Amino acid sequence: MVLSRSPALSDRQGFDRRWFAPDLDRVYLPTTGAEVAAAWAEIVANGPGGPGATQITCGRHCYENFVYRDETRTIIDVTGLRDFGEDPAYGFYIGVGYGNWDMYRIFNNVYSRTLPAGSCYSVGLGGHITGGGYGILSRQWGLTVDHMTAVDIVVKTGHKPELITASASENADLFWAVRGGGGGNFGIITRYYFGDPPQAPNHMASNAFTFDWTGADGTLAMTLDRFTDLLTAFAAFSETGQGGPQNDFDIFHGNHKAAGSIVWSSYSFDLPGEGLSAADHAAAMAERYAAKRAMLADLAPLSETPGPILGHPWHGSARHIMPQSDDATHRSYTFLEGVQNANGSGPNRFGKYKSAYMNKAFTPEMIEALWTGLQIVPDGMDMSASLCQVDSYGCAINAVAPDATPIPQRSAIMKLQYQTYWDNACGVGRQDPAQTAAHVKWIDTMYTDVYGAYGGFPDPRNDSGGVVDGCYYNYCDNALGVNGQPDPGIDHAMYLYFKENFQERPQNLQSVKARWNPENWFNGPQSIPI
Repeated sequence: MVLSRSPALSDRQGFDRRWFAPDLDRVYLPTTGAEVAAAWAEIVANGPGGPGATQITCGRHCYENFVYRDETRTIIDVTGLRDFGEDPAYGFYIGVGYGNWDMYRIFNNVYSRTLPAGSCYSVGLGGHITGGGYGILSRQWGLTVDHMTAVDIVVKTGHKPELITASASENADLFWAVRGGGGGNFGIITRYYFGDPPQAPNHMASNAFTFDWTGADGTLAMTLDRFTDLLTAFAAFSETGQGGPQNDFDIFHGNHKAAGSIVWSSYSFDLPGEGLSAADHAAAMAERYAAKRAMLADLAPLSETPGPILGHPWHGSARHIMPQSDDATHRSYTFLEGVQNANGSGPNRFGKYKSAYMNKAFTPEMIEALWTGLQIVPDGMDMSASLCQVDSYGCAINAVAPDATPIPQRSAIMKLQYQTYWDNACGVGRQDPAQTAAHVKWIDTMYTDVYGAYGGFPDPRNDSGGVVDGCYYNYCDNALGVNGQPDPGIDHAMYLYFKENFQERPQNLQSVKARWNPENWFNGPQSIPI
């Protein structure tokens, strides 16, 4: 018998306060893969909840209403699946109930290993990894799924759910699909295996560089020319090392003018095997960061006031990663404490998100649309927690073929995440409709303007220059298209996420789902259609 109970109030709420499940009837709390299968079987036999009314949760960070919504009646909460160890056939394993920070501690402290995974501590491994997974180590070591050797997963292809293993040699099509095809589309993953995870680095360094939107005299300091120079320089940095490893990961926090300033943050680490002493690493980082500071100071006036670091990771202020003395060029850590310092999920708020991959530098039209959008303030709205975040990308990620996993964006040099956050005094399960509408309209309008030349989306089918390359499934956005609605419909969204891997290639997500989840369990607005 699997432990289940009536839901508490916290069981109804997602990390994003927009999402709430008012009619949730039952929560199942398995602690093993066998219990996951038993919970699913009990739901099949007794309810409540069918394929569209039963959902899976772990870290609760879904950006859209895939889990916490009016239709949800039953949740299988896999937070209790927390085991780890070594398997002789598949390597190191870890349960899906852990969050990112748990994984970093376990792999580092127990095995002296790590994974190129996310920087937000409370994001659950269950959804994060099966959507692809990436973070500050990805330019060096690729996506999280690039290191996966197997999964344990509960599937239902007949009358009864069963726990099986999928790997390159058994259930290979399913194994391909879960390495980027998203949570819940094929079944319930219970455990991930990684054959030879990277050795954890010893050292990590960080710094952040702030550029004010407005000068001391009240005039606009972040002019279009300066904004253009910064984004052009960031694209040039992101191209550095393409085709080979790169042990820098930089983020351009294009904060709204209401936030006061823009921040360029940077994280660096040593390469295992180099054998650098702490002194040697510090010297190398001092040279690197001094050169970066000089380069950036030539592009726009540097502020000595730490700017806000919004988005993912969330620090609140750049002071948390800037040097601690005036004569230092960077902040130094051990690798684990550096990862911990970068591990900011941010507070629970209302939010809306969008994404884009870029294979080349920004066009002048894109830059001007972004610069303009980051200065627009809807009537009465606080835009100080709104931004376009640009992550450096590529390098080892791009050494993998576009059809080797469901994630086809293997030529990108930058990954963008548009974000807007807001808060208010509304009680749990409630929101201010006018406030929500204003923020959603602002981010949708700016996004449409930035990609106006490509039909309002980063659609590579409309881009003869090869600049844009679609969107990231884990940064889900219902405006791209949802099931059951036309213009744009779900096929539009699926193409932007997966391109030809959705339904055009011989091995594709739609056919794999039809085989392994023919009843379309756990379906939602952007679940893969059969």
